[in-house]
This record gives sequence, C-alpha cells and structure tokens, in this order.
Amino acid sequence: MKKYIIGLVVPILWEVLFLMSCIFLPERYFVYTNFLFYFGIIVYFVLRRNFSLKELKVNLTAGKKFWVPVGVTFLFLVLAFVVSYLPKMVFHNLDSGMINLEKNTWIKLIAFAISTIIFPCLAEELFYRKAMINFESKKVLFLSTIVSLLLFALEHSLTPYGILQAMIWGIPFSIAYIKTKNIYIPMTAHFISDFIGNFPSVVITIIHFLH
Repeated sequence: MKKYIIGLVVPILWEVLFLMSCIFLPERYFVYTNFLFYFGIIVYFVLRRNFSLKELKVNLTAGKKFWVPVGVTFLFLVLAFVVSYLPKMVFHNLDSGMINLEKNTWIKLIAFAISTIIFPCLAEELFYRKAMINFESKKVLFLSTIVSLLLFALEHSLTPYGILQAMIWGIPFSIAYIKTKNIYIPMTAHFISDFIGNFPSVVITIIHFLH
C-alpha cells in the first residue's frame, strides 16, 4: 500500500497544478495547459513502465477476446453519456463547467487535436484506472475506484453537475478495467470515443482555416 500511495503523489500533485491553472489562468491558455497535463502524466507512467507499445499491439491483434469487451465498453460509454445529460434536459440552467479549448490558430489546433484525441486515452487510463484502482481487497477496490472517478471528474470540471457527469463517463472504463484487469481494453474504447467526438471538429476547423 505504501508503494501504491507513493506512486500516486506526483500525478496527483500534477493534477492539482493543472486545476489551479484552470482557475487562475485566462481561457486562451487552457489548450496548452491541457496538453501539458496529459503529456506529463503520460511521461510519468511510461517511465514507470506502466505502458508498452508491444503489449498494445498484442492486444489489438488478439481478435474477439479483445475487441468484444472493447465494443461492450464503448456501448456502455454511449449509454453513460446519455444518462449524464438527463439532468440537463430537466434543469436547463445546469452548468457542466467543462473548459473551452480554443483552436483558432494552427498551433492551438494541433495542441487541441493531440490533447483531445491521442493523449486522453493514454493519460487518463494509465492514471485513473491502472495506477489508482487497487485490488488489494474489496473495500480498497471500492474506495480506490470512487476516488479515481472523482479525480477523473475534477480533471474535467469543477462544478457539481460537471463532476457528476464526468464520474458517470468514467464508470464504463473503470468496470472494464476491474473485470478484465487489462488496461488496453478501456484505453482502446476511450480512444474510439474521443476520435469520434473530436476528430470531426478538427477537420471542420482545418477546412475553415484553408478557406
């Protein structure tokens, strides 16, 4: 347990710095701080050997035993998104508090694309799922999962409704990791969802720039 806690000190402090930047810096810098947050988390866990391109390749070529749980996780993620927006349909003034990432220059667009499509599935799954969810006992598993969902949510929003939303989004990823103990399953489902959600915006912005 001591090793587990020590291993989380750096990424948690890094998240605290990121949250402070969201509170005190102007919105025009958010796309850069968001990029740096993810980059720092990825570097930290790669150096700790929590990620392997070789293992990822093996999983991606494993056939049904990998892609079926990825597909199920993605479907439950879609359901989680729907459920998370139900309160907004009833109480229209609810503030999700999600930060706005500007992409009005080529540099910001590149930072936006990387930090919304490529980085999140790596940083968030390595940190909030693989590093944080602890299987030492059922009680520890439950508590560590709740804390991981909360930290995952705080990274997305600082308003009550936004935190609730993001915690709901994180549930399918957490369940996928707990059930399979294979971080590459939620990681892949996460990438697919982020690609579908953000790639069209990147393409539309590029077309706008070119015209």
